[in-house]
Amino acid sequence: MPSGKQPWILFAIAITILTGAADAAEPEQSTPRAISEREFLTQYKAAVARLKNRLQNVQCRVECRKQYHFYKDDSLSKDYRISSHLLVKGDSTVIIEKYATETLFGGTERDLVSCTTPDYAFYLSRTDSDNPFLLNLIVHEPNQIKARRPTDALDMFLTGGNLIFLDPFRLPVEAGRFRIVRMKRIPPQAENSSDLVSLDFILNDDAALFKEGHALFSPDLNWAVLKYEYRSAPKDGTYTVYSGRNSFTPLQKNGIPMLVQGEHNVAQMTRNQKQFDFSFSVQLTDFSFGTVNDAVFRLSNFGLSDTPLAKPSTTTNQQFGVSPCQFNKIPANETARQKITIQNTSSLPLQLLGAGIPCTSNGCASVEGLPLRIPAGQQGSFTVMFKATNSGKFNTEIELYTDQPGQTKIKIPLRGTVRENTKVQQGK
Repeated sequence: MPSGKQPWILFAIAITILTGAADAAEPEQSTPRAISEREFLTQYKAAVARLKNRLQNVQCRVECRKQYHFYKDDSLSKDYRISSHLLVKGDSTVIIEKYATETLFGGTERDLVSCTTPDYAFYLSRTDSDNPFLLNLIVHEPNQIKARRPTDALDMFLTGGNLIFLDPFRLPVEAGRFRIVRMKRIPPQAENSSDLVSLDFILNDDAALFKEGHALFSPDLNWAVLKYEYRSAPKDGTYTVYSGRNSFTPLQKNGIPMLVQGEHNVAQMTRNQKQFDFSFSVQLTDFSFGTVNDAVFRLSNFGLSDTPLAKPSTTTNQQFGVSPCQFNKIPANETARQKITIQNTSSLPLQLLGAGIPCTSNGCASVEGLPLRIPAGQQGSFTVMFKATNSGKFNTEIELYTDQPGQTKIKIPLRGTVRENTKVQQGK
């Protein structure tokens, strides 16, 4: 369950043809008052700050659909449907996801939890809603916490999307090489509506993912972006088109609107022929302000011990005896299994809360039999599975998470080799 980082901005997104088609869809009915570049930048930046200040405690429900379409090999295409519960309080965030089928990572998990706070970040998963959650990852270092903040979900769900799914629109606006090519007010498109602002821009930055674009803003909805389309610079005839459309609630009591529905698309083109596209649609309901409690950012809210939330002082195995995990000559495209035994030599019962599971270029590991409780002075076991892919040697480690103060992590070396599968080779 795969990465917000910046102050949130509110916008709305839709598929539209760059500049010319967007203008055709926005006929002028009268001559509205002109808007200057300075006026736009001043008001837009104020809207960004207003949104950040007023989304300090909010939760909502989200229905998502993610579709991946590979035109050269349709067998790679995927369609995921996810129900999410998003809770935000200050700089702390929890996203609880329930997948209709498998997760984006091809695993058997159905429920995922991603939590970030200023002090720690953790991931949880479970295979079924009737099973307990397992702790899959916990980090305490500031740079690791920042890297795991759910940027795309925050921007999509709370700010109406962002320009390239990962970076909010305010980033190119603030960039030194951002240039406004054309900007104008658009008369109201419906009764009881207000003027909109149309903006064409370029970004002369070789590191940027896109080079030019068009966006349509609603100043009366805290400068929400109602439409956009932008393109990357062509390279060897290949370029990417980003587009989208969103709709919003009226202004809430706190003076900002909330995203109701968004449709977003990324298409990779080669000489005007689609090679790949990704679409992401969201519907938001059940908005609530000021109702998020600090308890939702703790492991105990999900039935686990809070002990790992404290920054560990050691990761040695002094209190526990662990059998090694060595896989030898696994045939490629097959899964090997190995039983791992833990000896609890401490005077306290030991609870294994989950494990950090590594992937290598030779395959991925997984575990069965967790969570596991081992009484003091006794031993317990679980199973490590390694699904081999490419031949070669691998050398990594599994990180077990425990409820033992001072030793919340147990590291187990995971080594082995993957060989060519003769059965597969003979079948070719």
